Amino acid sequence: MSKAPIFCPGGADSQSGTAVKERYPANSILDCGKIPDVPLKLDSNSGPFVIPMWNSHQGEVKAAEYIWNHIQEAKIKIIDLWAKRIEFWFVKRTGASTAYKKIGSVVVAKTQCPGFLTSQNAELAECALTTVAFNEYRNGAAWDGVLVAPGQGENEAGFDVALKETANPNNFTSFVKLVPTRAFSENGFSIGSWLTGISMPVFRDSLGDAEQSFFAQLLEPVKNLNDIPKLVFVLKRISAVGLLFEGTRLHAGDLLDAEDLETGDISIYEDAGATTRLYTDELQCLFKKEFQALTHDDFILHRGVNTCLFACPPLGLYTHGYEIGTVEPVVRFYISKLFQRWTEQSLKCTPEQTAFFERHKEPWGEKGSNFMQFRVVSATGN
Repeated sequence: MSKAPIFCPGGADSQSGTAVKERYPANSILDCGKIPDVPLKLDSNSGPFVIPMWNSHQGEVKAAEYIWNHIQEAKIKIIDLWAKRIEFWFVKRTGASTAYKKIGSVVVAKTQCPGFLTSQNAELAECALTTVAFNEYRNGAAWDGVLVAPGQGENEAGFDVALKETANPNNFTSFVKLVPTRAFSENGFSIGSWLTGISMPVFRDSLGDAEQSFFAQLLEPVKNLNDIPKLVFVLKRISAVGLLFEGTRLHAGDLLDAEDLETGDISIYEDAGATTRLYTDELQCLFKKEFQALTHDDFILHRGVNTCLFACPPLGLYTHGYEIGTVEPVVRFYISKLFQRWTEQSLKCTPEQTAFFERHKEPWGEKGSNFMQFRVVSATGN
């Protein structure tokens, strides 16, 4: 494993730094400023950089929305993608009052720790990073405490870790490790999965003919269920949506005909990156270990504050989206198409996957994609 330094916002003590230390314990970690500073460094610094992309409660990290733009412009390659449980520790000055009116932290703590903030009747003083919040608190900010990444404030004179569990249930963040395109090389890189970006018009309440045709064509050549392209992120933009798939290498020439290319409604960004292991496989392992509520059903919908996650654990499908009513038709169509392929006996499956299809083949035959009943798990765990 390379021991080259990894750059992340806030350095080693930030939430990103904590994720990097766990993922890459042999690498040093260098501070690259704040999340929006990364694009400014791509021309002069080959990285790699690690930044948060998505949170289960917050949705797409707004400060990192440039990731999709840079995929479209072929400026970056993603070389790792993983999710991690996110915890916030509540740190206060030694001997401080237990009446908390204002608490400093990173902006996303508002959606990741609302239960704690509400229980304390406290207002959040918003900062760019947890490290920034803690430094301001150290320097005398008139707050009653800070919510920080694990480890900050521990054993530091003048501060106490008052509480280590403040985040809402099922709170995880997806991190991306990226490099400028010029710095990416397949040599010496063990590629287990390719990433592909696809842009298409904003989804409505139901998929149009063009979208249905595209997704059907995407799945048609696949002979083994484990080789299907998996839709992992649906990113909302003003006039389009960005879709990030993982799996086999996808090529525009195989998926778009001359008419598609002429209208330009659908665009494919080949080789957006590559990872050594499927993100969805790792996500499933994380859920089994940390978030069992997201594993105990065939169809699950996690409803965050500004986001949703549709999961079908038996098929290893996990799609992060935005409005539920917009993303749900895509998920339903995708899974229903797999049922069709299975009934045609044109899709090789594991015994566990076959048992899943057998369980649901009758209601699917009667109702099509409408047979799915998603069990809702809310951001508060209720």
